[in-house]
Amino acid sequence: MVQTDFLKAVSLFADLSEEELRNVSQQADTVEYVRDAVICKEGQKADSMFIIKSGIVQIFCDDGKGGKKVLTHLKLGEYFGEMALLTEEPRTASAIALAETEVIRLKKDSFHNLLKTSPGVSLSIIKTLCTRLSKTNIGSAQTKMHNVYAVLGPDTSSGKSLFARNLAMAMQKELGADVLLYDPNLRDERVARSLGVEERSKIIDELIDREKINDIKKYVVKAPCGLLTILPQENGLTDVRLREFHTFSLMQTVMENFEYVVVDSSSMFTKVTKEIVQNCDKIVYLISSKNVSVAGLMDHFDETRRGWKVQPEKIIFGVNHLTDDPTQESLITERDRERISFEIPFCKELHGKRDPEQQLLTQNKPEHPMSIICKKQATHALFDQNIGLFLPTFDEEPGKAELARRWLESGAKEFSQTLKNLEIKGPVTRHDRLCQTVTGYTSKWQLNEQVVKIVDFSNRFKKEFAIENLILSLNGQESVI
Repeated sequence: MVQTDFLKAVSLFADLSEEELRNVSQQADTVEYVRDAVICKEGQKADSMFIIKSGIVQIFCDDGKGGKKVLTHLKLGEYFGEMALLTEEPRTASAIALAETEVIRLKKDSFHNLLKTSPGVSLSIIKTLCTRLSKTNIGSAQTKMHNVYAVLGPDTSSGKSLFARNLAMAMQKELGADVLLYDPNLRDERVARSLGVEERSKIIDELIDREKINDIKKYVVKAPCGLLTILPQENGLTDVRLREFHTFSLMQTVMENFEYVVVDSSSMFTKVTKEIVQNCDKIVYLISSKNVSVAGLMDHFDETRRGWKVQPEKIIFGVNHLTDDPTQESLITERDRERISFEIPFCKELHGKRDPEQQLLTQNKPEHPMSIICKKQATHALFDQNIGLFLPTFDEEPGKAELARRWLESGAKEFSQTLKNLEIKGPVTRHDRLCQTVTGYTSKWQLNEQVVKIVDFSNRFKKEFAIENLILSLNGQESVI
């Protein structure tokens, strides 16, 4: 019999009564899979759904080119396989065990009976399906979404444009790939001018004529500093024909064509700003220290992003000190600083120059405080997925302890090739064992690859020490593998 205590901790069954949980437990069974075992296969007729009790499962589909496209990795308490039971269609994805994995299997008839008798389960299934469907329907723009970053400010004097240029340069250096910096307001030529780009275009004319840019790359140039930017409209400062839907169309086209984008966004909370914020992975909100209330502006933006249904982890608050006179600055308390990710110190050489042209400090002055801050924030924004592995120290067994220490060092060296800010922490206790943790950061688009590498290392470690499981941590959530 499947334990009811475990089922109650699974979100799908959280609202069931004790009697309903016992009923599910009686109808379900437990199945164990060895590493690399196929749990279900794309194209097969579905007869069961699965809930993960331990281990880690990779979900993937055929990429149409003879390979596979990894969709996600699932761990303790997560479930899969339910969609094919609802649609009566063949499975649309395959699932394999990346490590020794134990799942709870619920057969088709039992699943359908559960939906009829338990409204809470039905509602949970509907929410899950809607979430998965919405992610699928966003299309190619969603594919690029995790590579789009915006810099906003409450007013035009926060220094956001200078910061956006530096952030884009820092990202380009970190990635070793082209980054596009642009302002959605195509009538404003300040971004192009600040990058030393003299050309102008008729991009607004094409947008208005066709309502979509057919070939966006013909309007993109590489600035002398190496950044890409979109050529603004020639003599377009007062072009009243440009409408919001034109800007939406441009944003969609940009996301479809460029892998890494930094948006120097408006300081006004408009529909366009909302669209940009909702389609970005990270939003830097830069506030001048000379504002009346830094805390008040953060509160206001938090209220706005909640209305836009934007998660708080997307937001990075920063303060730009535009004076060295404390009496001219807003009071920033220690509580405020808990919300602020970075502060740019006052820079005398920039004093009085609200928007210095052709100044890219990350390129020319890597030791400059803004350069250092932008490099750190670029890494923080790009590589925001924390992944770690708990490895037992075997302190009670001296022979094993030395070998475990060498394995830890070897793993750290192996992971440091691809993970950022790698650290070894501990010791901590997990499952009555003293462990050390090797942990680091990766990007969302590299997360699947990193999970596979760490699970592969885990399997080698378990074989070496003849142990059954280890603990993997993904963004603070721990799972037995």
